[in-house]
Amino acid sequence: MFEIGNTLREARVRRNLTLQQVEEDIKIRVKYVQAMENEDWDVMPGVTYVKGFLRTYSTYLGLDPDVIIGEFRSRPMVPSTEHHEPFGGSSVIGKPRSHRGRNTVVIVAVVCLVVLAAIYALGMLNGGDGNDEPTTKPGALGIGSPSPSATKTPKPTASATAVPAWQKNLVEVSADDGDCWMEVRRNNGTGVVLFSGTLKQGDKKKFKGKDVWISLGAPANVTLKAAGKRVKLKSDVGPWTVEVIEGRVVQGPDTQG
Repeated sequence: MFEIGNTLREARVRRNLTLQQVEEDIKIRVKYVQAMENEDWDVMPGVTYVKGFLRTYSTYLGLDPDVIIGEFRSRPMVPSTEHHEPFGGSSVIGKPRSHRGRNTVVIVAVVCLVVLAAIYALGMLNGGDGNDEPTTKPGALGIGSPSPSATKTPKPTASATAVPAWQKNLVEVSADDGDCWMEVRRNNGTGVVLFSGTLKQGDKKKFKGKDVWISLGAPANVTLKAAGKRVKLKSDVGPWTVEVIEGRVVQGPDTQG
């Protein structure tokens, strides 16, 4: 057994690197770098983040990340499970969807039936027997006959420019400016893990689902697209969490950090 913190600190000192330089280079906050060097794991936002940060930091210092992480895993105080609630529990997900659209369709249908019944009743009152053409003219109901000159070329509908169905729930993450540790889950921070590890510079990952939860260790190094559109990340420093719900993006820092 060796001391992880002293190994990291000595490697940094040998390279004449300050904590601020480390933060600027690998986009991990100074307080987390200090926590790794002091082995103060309680400061870290979670076990998954610790392993991701240790891999990024040890690789940056020229150390073998597998040896560092293996030593960390052998420690008895490392919990086997963890829990993430980056946006305060179920406030983002789980709200009942509105049925306003369905109610509107029902109301329109009822109004149409009432209008048709009124037209039929007026026709019967004017002597119609069901076999002849209705004697009630459209003008009697205040409905004007359309004029040929009033015909206009239909405008393109919104569906013409809508996002294709196959791309609507597609999320792409590419490491364009450097390595980035990330974890991707389905539905939320406690859902099924779709990916966990370091995305190397130049690599790209694609994920499909109505709700995709992503945690980024170095958001400044990645480009994220949702439904074919680039998402502007609001922070360059991790850990930073992004959740894409049917094309809608919610992002913020890890609340446990």
